[in-house]
Amino acid sequence: MRVIDVDSHFMEPLDWLEKTDPGLAAELPPSNFAERVARGVVGDLLDKIPPAERPTNLLELLAPQGRRSAEALMAAWKGDESEMSLRNPPTGYDAEARLKLNDEHGIDVQFVNPTMGTGPYVSAIRMGRRDLGLRAFKAFNSWAAQTFAGHTDRLVPVTLVDLIDIDWAVTEMTRMRQAGSRVVQIKPDPVSETKSLTHPDIERVWSAAEDLGMAVIFHIASGRAELKHGWYFNGGAHGHYAVLQLINGQMVPQIALTAMIIDGVFERHPKLAVIVEELGIGWVPNFIEMVDSVTVGAYGTEFGMGKEDYKLPLKPSEYIRRQVRFTPLVTTDALSPTMELIPPELLVFSSDFPHHEGRANAVDLFAPQLKSRTQAEREQFYGGSIGALMDI
Repeated sequence: MRVIDVDSHFMEPLDWLEKTDPGLAAELPPSNFAERVARGVVGDLLDKIPPAERPTNLLELLAPQGRRSAEALMAAWKGDESEMSLRNPPTGYDAEARLKLNDEHGIDVQFVNPTMGTGPYVSAIRMGRRDLGLRAFKAFNSWAAQTFAGHTDRLVPVTLVDLIDIDWAVTEMTRMRQAGSRVVQIKPDPVSETKSLTHPDIERVWSAAEDLGMAVIFHIASGRAELKHGWYFNGGAHGHYAVLQLINGQMVPQIALTAMIIDGVFERHPKLAVIVEELGIGWVPNFIEMVDSVTVGAYGTEFGMGKEDYKLPLKPSEYIRRQVRFTPLVTTDALSPTMELIPPELLVFSSDFPHHEGRANAVDLFAPQLKSRTQAEREQFYGGSIGALMDI
């Protein structure tokens, strides 16, 4: 049985940028571990909190389990970032070590997303320097490709792009495909206040993804539906806002996928594959039912577009089945009853290693939940479905 892990992560050495693009590293402001992690979870909320109401320990802004994990990590390394870099386990960034671990756990192919690799981009955007942001993404992409050079048949670096510059994005996708990447992470958000993700200007990106054979990843924290900052001010319990972000996060792919369906992106680009990662699966059956009902009247009722206005040849659910896949998180998402409520090939395997909510032995941990499935269905979950969709 072939196993394809569509969502794992680097744990980058903290000096990766200095070694890849020292000039860029010198232009960006320094930031500490706690701030980078906090901003990755709560976004620009950190800038909205009055100093008197900001926790001294920024890790308190995380959800309780995430805070405990980050604090344990810092305690193990005594809070010394240089020590954290030195003691980062080789499986977090070394190709040979990761391959050895994957062999031990029966993983044949693994897509590898960044963990802290987006930090320089975020810093550049906060400075108002989109040009440096593009340079930061290019630097990470280069580092990831160099790290896995010679092993991209099994370790596939995820490409990062910013669609604010379409020429740059297509060029970067092409460069990284030549370096062995098969996936590109795109924010499931409007490109700007005046341009949707489905705007005609973005067509070249979807065409490039088809032509290059690169799947698009929508990953947790890479896009945000609006969560009003006022929810933070609850009189205490700073980390509760981060829990709300986890709930809020599931709205992001639903909005993006619906827009891509009704605006015809999937119709115009039938070979475009999208993987929704680390955003849960329990919402998927309801989403599929809802998007059908508001467009084609799934149960004889019409309360959105209706058959007169929906002109596409396939129902939304049919586009989803043809082109979209979703990942369960091994520590939180039960496969049942979701797998019984949707076409089973929509769910695909991921480990989320080495994050605290992921597991290196995810193959074995999912196995008991798949006992009642046929051998063909198990093979489909672990690698067959995504392999067929992406021709890998």
